[in-house]
Amino acid sequence: MSLHKKAHNRDSGEYALWLKPESEVYDILKRTINSLAGEYDAPEFEPHITVASGINGSTDTLRRQLEKATEGSEPMTLYLKETDFEDVLYRSIFVRIAPNDALLALREQCLREFRLEHNSYMPHISLMYKKLDPGEKKQIIERVGKRFDLVFIPDKIHLVRVSGPPETWEEVFHVPLVP
Repeated sequence: MSLHKKAHNRDSGEYALWLKPESEVYDILKRTINSLAGEYDAPEFEPHITVASGINGSTDTLRRQLEKATEGSEPMTLYLKETDFEDVLYRSIFVRIAPNDALLALREQCLREFRLEHNSYMPHISLMYKKLDPGEKKQIIERVGKRFDLVFIPDKIHLVRVSGPPETWEEVFHVPLVP
């Protein structure tokens, strides 16, 4: 099965909710993602933390739901930690996000508002989507760094169309997190 086919089947919905870093944190992560994509023939994508996925609906309805879900959301400071890998395409190589109550509360509000299943959740920012053997992934982590001690404070949440391959994903709109 091709990467494009897998990407298309990633979720039952065509939208996801993302938090994206900005400024220098964005630049560092984007450079890393693009460099790995070029070197390993992997897709390029925006650095992001997926808050929820599998979302369907009209964009007007989704905007109202997202505005409702973010009402009263707490400001959050997100800390990037160790680099890791899994045998999962969308967590091939990633940076873990330190546990964060405000992020988990936002996720819960979004899951409730969009009527999504409450499944296990591991906040992370992917660095590469590519099937590789564990030894190769370990070598890549040695090179890119075992830790990304970066911090960012998201001020908006993005609704992103994620149907199709990663290079076609695009933001539809965003909503401020703290009015």
